Amino acid sequence: MPPAALARRLGAAGVCVGLVLSSLFSSLVACNAILGVEDVRLRRSRDAGEEEEEPAPPDPEDEDAEPPGRPNVLQAALGEQHSCARKPDGTVRCWGDDLQGQTGSGGPADGGLVLTPRDVGGVTDAIDIASGRNHTCVAHQSGKVSCWGYNLDGQLGNGESANRKSVPVEVVGITNAFAVAAGGNFSCALRGSGSVACWGGNGSGQLGKGDQAPSTTPVAVPGLGGVVAIAAGQAHACAVASSGSVSCWGDGANGQLGSGQAVSSSSPVAVDNLTDAVMVAAAERSTCAVTRGGSVLCWGANELGQLGTGAANASPNPAPIVVANLSDATSIWTGRNHACAVRKTGAVVCWGAGARGQLGDGQSRPDAGGTQASFVTVSGIQTAIGVGAGGDHSCAPTKNDAIVCWGANERGQLGNATTTSELSPVSVQGYP
Repeated sequence: MPPAALARRLGAAGVCVGLVLSSLFSSLVACNAILGVEDVRLRRSRDAGEEEEEPAPPDPEDEDAEPPGRPNVLQAALGEQHSCARKPDGTVRCWGDDLQGQTGSGGPADGGLVLTPRDVGGVTDAIDIASGRNHTCVAHQSGKVSCWGYNLDGQLGNGESANRKSVPVEVVGITNAFAVAAGGNFSCALRGSGSVACWGGNGSGQLGKGDQAPSTTPVAVPGLGGVVAIAAGQAHACAVASSGSVSCWGDGANGQLGSGQAVSSSSPVAVDNLTDAVMVAAAERSTCAVTRGGSVLCWGANELGQLGTGAANASPNPAPIVVANLSDATSIWTGRNHACAVRKTGAVVCWGAGARGQLGDGQSRPDAGGTQASFVTVSGIQTAIGVGAGGDHSCAPTKNDAIVCWGANERGQLGNATTTSELSPVSVQGYP
């Protein structure tokens, strides 16, 4: 689809993907970035089975590709120690750690800290946002992608590496993206044709191209088509197809690929017995997905209760297992070792590591990494439209255009002008 046609199709409706998703649909944000929509109508192009050679050239004009339309709502994206938000008008603001330029505000900030949200210059038409460990990417209404922050391994996609960028730079050769995902040291884009391209570090095969060679520009992930949702973790990535099946690739040492074995793969592998997913979220060593019915299934590491089954286990679980007593989730996101989900009621629940307050229920969990193997309800949130999770902090936008955050705050990642960590949600300055 030509960029102009894509822009017209998206229009004011925009795209809500990544760490924050509307409760009006079963959908991302995460980390990094996700897209999951229960009623997606995504047609494959006539030549969808013909994957591009590596590195991927600029996207062809694909008239048959039809990206799904979604509500355009406030969206948040969380990195390890920084946070960003995309407003429905397409502007972006970031706050927190800025030592690697990850707030995109032109830095360097004093002491590398941005304690309240700052505008990301030049970004006025963002339709999706995702934050990785120390970088952030946005998809633009034009179909292009831009990124900023740390670029040691080429995760900004501009053909360079071993540097950092404190303002957005354009990713090479992407012209019809409508969603982005950002991981530890790599990034991916979901394109209007239903295909996926990734770039950056590849030591665990997280670019999905069948080898471990890094790339500073996008390369196609072979064998994927009809994709409607993507997510990137520390060193693995996952994609949801319109059929509801899920494929993952990259680091699988803790079973986070969901194939039934704790092994890595540099090419996509199918997640066992998962056929009705609408959204996926990838953490450091675990992964979770939301189904059409609102159930949540997780797989991978579980020593801190990351899988939400009610019991932590030192041995990983390499196949999906149901999060206990959660059947009405509308969106989900995962941090380093914790996960949070929005319920149909607008409440938010979290589970996993909670020693830094990232579960948001007001409780201190200083022992054993703060293990919480069953979900707890975040204090005081009743109107969430999405949720995001970072290294050890979490955030949720609400129906009244506010953003509240909780958890670790030593780099100002909660956006409330302090560096004091919080066990319960606090308001981010400037929202609404």
